[in-house]
Amino acid sequence: MSKGKVKDFLLATKDEAVSRIMESELVPEMIETFGEVIVSEGVAALIGDVIGASLPVINGIRLSYKQNRFERHVNYALQIMSDRIGVLEANFNSLNSEVQESFKGKYLEWLMDNLYEEKQTEKVPCHINGYINLMSNEANDNLLLMFFETINELTELDIDVLRLHSSASQGTIYELCERYKLSSGQVMVVKEKLARLGLLESKNDELRDNNIDQVVEYLTKVAKDNKKKNPTGVSFPNTRIKKPNRYESYHITELGRGFLKVISN
Repeated sequence: MSKGKVKDFLLATKDEAVSRIMESELVPEMIETFGEVIVSEGVAALIGDVIGASLPVINGIRLSYKQNRFERHVNYALQIMSDRIGVLEANFNSLNSEVQESFKGKYLEWLMDNLYEEKQTEKVPCHINGYINLMSNEANDNLLLMFFETINELTELDIDVLRLHSSASQGTIYELCERYKLSSGQVMVVKEKLARLGLLESKNDELRDNNIDQVVEYLTKVAKDNKKKNPTGVSFPNTRIKKPNRYESYHITELGRGFLKVISN
């Protein structure tokens, strides 16, 4: 696949959307960010779609503060793509034509929807990294929707709390509370939210499940023993039953670890 500057690909295109891009007052800033980057034609077209998504489409006028915020998010997204252009190029070109069309079409639309609604600029890298990192021939609608819907439900604070539970974390809960001016009770609410999303798991819940498993195992053995002509009796495994802790604690799940990996660059 031929390669060239993003700006040259856009100028050579007769597409109406791209023509609006080149005539827009946003072009100088966007071209400065990405115009001189050398990429393949497919990636250049994808970048052109990202740029075009931020342009006003209703009567050619700007749309309130939300549109302005969206334009800032798109500019930020382009900067991140520029920084990760090697990964973006490799991932996109490894896709078969059908999956490429999905990432240029509906998956890009879902990404743009997220950026349009996103209130925290600090989360933009998470959206973009996820979009890039999920580029593979195994990608499908359900996987992408699950990612976009999950990231929509999380705040920057939620993600920072989740990161605290990863093995790579060097921070502490006390530092996080100080940074966000939170009480331990407020952080616990965040952890409960992450647990509901399946990103964290309560250690007490895990302990209770284990206890129930032991009781079921014991009752099953008793039932089998009672069917014998000469029952031997089955002792209850007291040492394997543990009392839940007084204070709730959590650990990260496999889903949580996977999510952090997807949103990382």
